[in-house]
Amino acid sequence: MKHDGHAVVGSPITDVIFEEKRVLLLLDDGRQLAAPLSWVGPKVLAMNAQERSQWVATADGRGVNWPSAGQTSADGALNVWTLEQDALFEAALAELKAADWKIEQLGSRSRALVALWRLVADGYNGGLLQFLGNWGIAEMDAALAALADIKASATRDVVCAFWRLVGPIARSDAVNTIDDVYKAIDGERSERIEELDEAFWEAAEELVKRVPEYFGPAPSARAGADQEAGE
Repeated sequence: MKHDGHAVVGSPITDVIFEEKRVLLLLDDGRQLAAPLSWVGPKVLAMNAQERSQWVATADGRGVNWPSAGQTSADGALNVWTLEQDALFEAALAELKAADWKIEQLGSRSRALVALWRLVADGYNGGLLQFLGNWGIAEMDAALAALADIKASATRDVVCAFWRLVGPIARSDAVNTIDDVYKAIDGERSERIEELDEAFWEAAEELVKRVPEYFGPAPSARAGADQEAGE
């Protein structure tokens, strides 16, 4: 089903193209979304062109697997929603870089996307305390507002629970750095924060669709962009 050149969030996959450093998902709406070549997994990387062409779409048409590589995920080894979210984050971060990393110069849309990217990146890799320590109270407020806007209720509930626990400490006049926050957290609070970090990992899975549905569709990647960048 074509869409007369109009981009459609979560458009189904029509083809998969391998480049030197990337793999492109070609979508029914005419866009293409890019992922690092490594995302397909080592078994697919080891395949020749003919073997790579034997990809199989998932039931909803928005993911692809290579069965001969043992891939059977219902969402797909590569999934449109994940690549949509990644492309939206990358575009917002590129805008931030162009603004010389001055977050106040971003529009509200890009500002929200940057806050969500920071929350996801730190939430998965180091936990919610790392997010707070890296970016501060203003970014916590921006992330909570963005979660409310996109109706990511499960994720927002976890982050709100964390902020109810840590916010009074962080906002205290006696606290000047993240180290002061760490020192003020007792054993019981520390255990609860660990529980919330684990809950975040599961809850934040909703963002893979919520972010594109609210901010998308993502911009289309240019074919051959990786080769051009290396010239």
